[in-house]
Amino acid sequence: MRIILRGTVQGVGFRPAVYRVAESLGLKGHVKNLGSEVEVIIDADPEEFLNELRSELPPLAEITSIEIQELETDAEDFKIVPSKEGKKSSTLPVDTALCADCLQEMSDIDDLRYEYPFINCTNCGARFSAIYSLPYDREKTTMKDFPMCEDCRREYQAPSDRRFHAQTTSCPECGPRYTLYNSKKEKIGGVEEFCKLIEDGEIGVAKSWGGMHIVCRLEEIPRLREIYDRPEKPFALMMPDVETVSTYATVEREDILQGPRRPIMIYEKRDHKKELLDYAAPGLPTIGIMLPYTGLHFLLFKHMDVDALVMTSANVPGEPMIIDNEKAFDLGFDYNLLHDRNIANRIDDSLIRVHGEHTSSIRRSRGYVPEYLDFLPGKVMGAGADQSGCVAFSRDNKIYPSQYLGDLDSYGASQFYRDAADHFLSLLGIDELAGIGVDLHPRYRSRKLGIEYADKSDCPYIEIQHHWAHGASLLLEHDIDEIVSISIDGTGYGTDGNSWGGEVLYCTGENFERTAHLETFPLMGGEMAVKDPRRLVFAIQRKYGMEGDFFEKNEADILDKLMDDSIETSSFGRLLDAISCSLDVCCKRTYEGEPAMKLELLQMEGNDKIDYDVRLEGDTVKTLDGFLEMMSDTGNKKDRAASYVSRVTEKLAQAAIHTAEDKGVDHIGVSGGVSYNRPIVRTIRSELESKGYDLLVHDKIPNGDMGVPLGQAYIVANKSQIDHK
Repeated sequence: MRIILRGTVQGVGFRPAVYRVAESLGLKGHVKNLGSEVEVIIDADPEEFLNELRSELPPLAEITSIEIQELETDAEDFKIVPSKEGKKSSTLPVDTALCADCLQEMSDIDDLRYEYPFINCTNCGARFSAIYSLPYDREKTTMKDFPMCEDCRREYQAPSDRRFHAQTTSCPECGPRYTLYNSKKEKIGGVEEFCKLIEDGEIGVAKSWGGMHIVCRLEEIPRLREIYDRPEKPFALMMPDVETVSTYATVEREDILQGPRRPIMIYEKRDHKKELLDYAAPGLPTIGIMLPYTGLHFLLFKHMDVDALVMTSANVPGEPMIIDNEKAFDLGFDYNLLHDRNIANRIDDSLIRVHGEHTSSIRRSRGYVPEYLDFLPGKVMGAGADQSGCVAFSRDNKIYPSQYLGDLDSYGASQFYRDAADHFLSLLGIDELAGIGVDLHPRYRSRKLGIEYADKSDCPYIEIQHHWAHGASLLLEHDIDEIVSISIDGTGYGTDGNSWGGEVLYCTGENFERTAHLETFPLMGGEMAVKDPRRLVFAIQRKYGMEGDFFEKNEADILDKLMDDSIETSSFGRLLDAISCSLDVCCKRTYEGEPAMKLELLQMEGNDKIDYDVRLEGDTVKTLDGFLEMMSDTGNKKDRAASYVSRVTEKLAQAAIHTAEDKGVDHIGVSGGVSYNRPIVRTIRSELESKGYDLLVHDKIPNGDMGVPLGQAYIVANKSQIDHK
């Protein structure tokens, strides 16, 4: 019998598992990689074999489809035969944290791999970040430059060994090594010397699986901010175990925190640790924390007497995370701990926030990519947006979103986009696309890149409004045909040429209708108003003929001249920025979302008890009268923030309910970057439940702009003019 197995069957110890099961059953035949699926030939009824195989699957393996054919051939003793190219349709394995067995070996002084930072086996380790192409064999990974020594080869060839056919296996004798360099590029030691320097208060760079991290103690963050010129942006922390994390923050979904994916989890700070944690995330109620996932990370905590380290992505501002050793020195830190293994695919740490029973993916990357979602027929592409860049491709009723690509503001970011897109096209074996979805915004780099790929593939591209794409991502995730989407974020190019972001949309895969939105106000100077929220407050005041705060007369006169020529914005994100500034929380944005994120602390601590004048008139949620009322109020800032944001949110939810009733739609959902705000989502859910509706939210697809390419691709796949290839 010939059995074709698809799923997560590459790089996870799948063929060794097949071999062991076949041997235990006394079968003849072979197992072989065919591109990204696995062929098994056996001389017996397949049912017993498959049942036994399912019970013996490695932890990271998954079978999603099975094809069985009768075959006339002479079978010999069962063996693993060399791979060959074939159809590329199965999912690739993700990078996962070291397993318990590898950690035990690392801790055993008598073990071959004692304190070896590159330890891994078929059940764990770098995968996507290490794979150049399929089929998954050593010569197609970053380990191709490290021939196995005799000890490693003996394990590799032993069917009973955990490293049987483990393509990335190595040891101190034959594998990669870490070297510590000073700023003059002189070799000054290794891991232990790096640990001593960091423990003594130095700041350094450490190369990991998919990129590099800046590493230091929490107490050194003020100096790090000065050197790195990041005055306010939050830094991710790493702690050794769940017990330590629980002393700093309120732990939710412990299973995700310490599971094999090891994302950064966004947790609320504990009061007695806020002063120290405010170094890492100033002005925010939350902190991002992850646990160790590589051998190096475990060694850092073993050789240092610390319970927390800064572990934030290392990059030149505006550029992707660094993966090349030479470029590490461009950051200007005194110490660089670098290894000599290449990085095939740059991949940042993932970022997850818990919303009650749900999880919101802020950054879907390491540990989650390149997993797929079920999709429609056809080979299509979603080009994404310019903030939180991501690109997605579909084939064989599956869609594969890329890793986090960062903001597409630079040449380096655009090149990373192309590299990631080309890599996915190669891995998936897509030679020709049937259609590509791009954003409406005429100046988006993602749009231009999407059109570039449309030209290469000689296929049509379809312009898709940003917030419709958010709504469509909910349709995809929940497998429904229509939805009323509350699409709330910082910006999205509207069909009227203005900046949207506080929208109620009726969405299907074929079309959308804007049924309600927040009241608009001038976005004076466009991007300048985004970076300087004082302009937002000034615009609202001037719209009502008020004198205006924050600016001297000469500046005010200049801004007045911009009023008539400025585009209008209905963005909830910009309204939150204006509230934040008006309450003197944050009047200068130094990173994406900063004013609104800092406002959330007031929302969480305030009492929702003030009935500000926010009302729904026709298709518009009238917000500005209430804003001025809130601004002039002399009461508690926290109560003012909590109350006003709740009033706006309630009216937006009511507008969505009216649309659902009018259209006869059963489903209402929320998407967009503002939906990471927990008090806002709670208010929407409460308002909907009072009218008998459940709120649909994201669990698998990111709420923010990383979800846009999936919505775009879904719309393209639904468009009748696309001839699926």
